[in-house]
Amino acid sequence: MPIQAVLALVFGDPAEPRHREALEITARTEAAIADVLHNKGRAGQADAETLARVVSAVLFLAMAAGPNATASTDEILRDVRAQIGAILPR
Repeated sequence: MPIQAVLALVFGDPAEPRHREALEITARTEAAIADVLHNKGRAGQADAETLARVVSAVLFLAMAAGPNATASTDEILRDVRAQIGAILPR
């Protein structure tokens, strides 16, 4: 994901249809992550929601980061797993 797309998602006009759609997808994804964390007993509901936002941020940065521009999908996935593994409760 080009950095311009990430910036547009983060700082763009939420009234713009594509931006609004991207925000809705992000919210649904975060809710799904929070549900998994909570239902698997990894975190209470409030912590699961916070962790889901952090996971979302990790995903955005991994897709937009300059150093990952030439990385393979497997390399990016390993990076994301390592970052998420570092923050999730054991």
